[in-house]
Amino acid sequence: MIPHRETLFNARKIYSQCAKKVEQSITAQGLTPLLSTQVIGIGVAAEWLRRAAEMDNIHYIGKNLNKSKSSDLFIELLRFNFSWFALNAIFTRGELLSFFGSPTNRKSEYSAFNLLYTSATVANEAVRLQKLHLLLNTQITTRLPSTSNASIATVSTVSTLEAICLKYLPSNPHGVTAKSIKQAVTAGNANSLDMPTLLYGFRNWSVHGNTLHGCFGSHPRFYEYVSLLQETLADVHYGTATKLFTLL
Repeated sequence: MIPHRETLFNARKIYSQCAKKVEQSITAQGLTPLLSTQVIGIGVAAEWLRRAAEMDNIHYIGKNLNKSKSSDLFIELLRFNFSWFALNAIFTRGELLSFFGSPTNRKSEYSAFNLLYTSATVANEAVRLQKLHLLLNTQITTRLPSTSNASIATVSTVSTLEAICLKYLPSNPHGVTAKSIKQAVTAGNANSLDMPTLLYGFRNWSVHGNTLHGCFGSHPRFYEYVSLLQETLADVHYGTATKLFTLL
């Protein structure tokens, strides 16, 4: 079993222990609105993590999809999304997020996520981030929308980050993550992007950029990118669950 799946399993167990603590409070105090929201949020997180950890394969009706060389990519994309759904169940509920402090911007989902990230202990963050920057700065040849009056797409050599920006980000980004990515593209270097930004950005890219692996120029590079982010997200879950258990 790949290491980050084991981390997800362990985080799920701790979330379940957190839920038992809340259930004990419900038995003692009755089902208050606060406790109801807490046990629901923790339960949703535990269930999505269970699916993220236990998923081995995807089976399709069509034989061609089952034999596709990109099957492992889509498994890891789904694993990332399941893991994200689980974390979303925690940071979107103030009754749980308040255990970790207050986000810098209460109206920003990114701020809520970033609060959980900074509260968790992420192993090997610097090493992983260096590898992610290298992948994003790698030059690739890919088909891009034409910037001229021509109606056909052009084949260009650009960095992976620039390809992602041109294909998947709006021309006038509004969110803090999209703006940071746009600035990095303008600077010609991905090294200014921190781990929370890359995690939060991929939460969008993996959903809307369903052929995103084309931006990385190769199957192995995209698989490495997804795996590095999933390893980090698993660590965030483990740190979040562990801290939550001590605070409940």
